[in-house]
Amino acid sequence: MSLEISNSFGFICKVLKKQCDCPQISQSAACSLVDLLKCLNAKEKLLLAKYFCQLPLNVGSFRVLRQLQHQRILTATEYICSIQDEEQLQLILIEFLQNEHDLLSNLFISAHYDSLNTIRLVNMLENALRNLFGALSANPKISNLNYVEALSKSLPADVLINVCLEMHLSILLELNEVADVSLAFQHFSTWINEGVDELTFVKCITEKLVGKHHQEALNYLFKLSTGTHFKHWKYYLILMQSIASSSNAETVSFIKKYLKSRVQHVASLGCQFSLLHLLLTARAAAATTMNIQQNLDNYAQWYKQNIGEMSYALGNEQFQIVLNILDDSVHYEQEINYLEIHAAIAISPGGKLVQAYKTKSKAHLSRLKAASKRAK
Repeated sequence: MSLEISNSFGFICKVLKKQCDCPQISQSAACSLVDLLKCLNAKEKLLLAKYFCQLPLNVGSFRVLRQLQHQRILTATEYICSIQDEEQLQLILIEFLQNEHDLLSNLFISAHYDSLNTIRLVNMLENALRNLFGALSANPKISNLNYVEALSKSLPADVLINVCLEMHLSILLELNEVADVSLAFQHFSTWINEGVDELTFVKCITEKLVGKHHQEALNYLFKLSTGTHFKHWKYYLILMQSIASSSNAETVSFIKKYLKSRVQHVASLGCQFSLLHLLLTARAAAATTMNIQQNLDNYAQWYKQNIGEMSYALGNEQFQIVLNILDDSVHYEQEINYLEIHAAIAISPGGKLVQAYKTKSKAHLSRLKAASKRAK
């Protein structure tokens, strides 16, 4: 194979630059460039790739880059890694997210397989998503997130789950942080309503990206949210509600099994945080309809089966451990509707501990109702 530079190489460079400068070209012009690219030897391909990276970004640059990537001359990853200016880099990534989904897909694939550039690519993509989601949380209408569906169809399963999906979920969680889990109890209904009515981009992501991978997404969310110092409750709960609302039978069953296992976890470790995580997760998973009363009924049914009847699944010592933690956690409850459920549902088989918990719950409920009346 010849590695000499042909006389036509300079001409090819000129054609490439001209097409970068044009916002639109004819089909025949595009095919002509492809034919010229196919004539290049290995050395010429390398030189042309370097030449393209040195050209100023122009209206047709991404169209030409798609052609170069298709001909295996220069990938989006190689191009993006050649950019040193951070502001220009972010502008390019915005364009990838909005319009250049094939190029964006290459970045995610390389972030998984290209060990040399993994860290840099992950940082780039995370920053781009962080900027996009931050803007969407302020104005959900600025982007239709078309790239999400494109990635779900083009990425290999391992890249989609281990890089793309997990990155989207972790960046979403970062959008809001609270100092204490008590604020999650205080703002639960407000956050869920906001997720349904305003933050519609979250549902777009759970439907089009999470789609067929609910269990992988839930496992990742559970892993992050059960960390001792977890503070990203708002979007965790919104994501839980959105995924649970899919009404997918396997997903519903998976969540039920997880919540049941968490009751055992609380009983075994005697961990208050685990109980608080359990109650919040169960509420989000129960809020699957547009009917508030139905959602409360769903939660009441879960509470009856998993807390009211927990003595059938736990030993006496474990039963007492959970009851003591429930009693110590009453003050976290700030929403009357949920506390009414706790106060009303019987816990079998009764006894002094149960009665003490019920009395404490009803007293706190009375205080909340009195405070609500004063506020009106």
